[in-house]
Amino acid sequence: MTLGEEFAQLLATRGLGTFNADGSAGGTIFLAALPTTPDRCKAVALYGGVESSTLLDYDEPRVQIRCRAGTDPRQAETDAQAVYDTLHGLGRVTLSGGTWLQLAVGIQAGPVYIGRDANGRHEYVTNFRAEISRPSPNRTT
Repeated sequence: MTLGEEFAQLLATRGLGTFNADGSAGGTIFLAALPTTPDRCKAVALYGGVESSTLLDYDEPRVQIRCRAGTDPRQAETDAQAVYDTLHGLGRVTLSGGTWLQLAVGIQAGPVYIGRDANGRHEYVTNFRAEISRPSPNRTT
C-alpha cells in the first residue's frame, strides 16, 4: 500500500469521504489528481520533504490534500478546513498499511485558496509535514 493510499484511507475512516482502495470508479477521495467528476471531492498527493536519514527509518514527506466543490467557495473551504482540523496535530497512530504516523503538522495556518478549475469549481489545499516511520532494508534502527 502506498503512503498516498494510507492517507486517503485515513481521511475516509475519519468520515471525510469515501475511498475505493481497489481503484474502482466512484468515491470522493482520489490519489494524486482530481477527476472531472464528482464536483465535490478530494485528492491526496505527496511531494518533497527534507532529506531522509540513511540510518533511521524516519522520513518527513509532505502531503497535500486538494479539495474541490461547486460554484460556492464556502463548500470547498469547509471541506479543506475539516481536513486540516482532522490531520493537524494527529499522531501516534498506525496507518492502514502499517506506516507509523508520529505526527502530522499543517505547514500553513489552514486551507489555502488556489482558485477555480476549468469548470469554475473552487479549490482549496491543505499541506502537511508528515513525520513517519517505515522500515526499509537499507536502514538499521
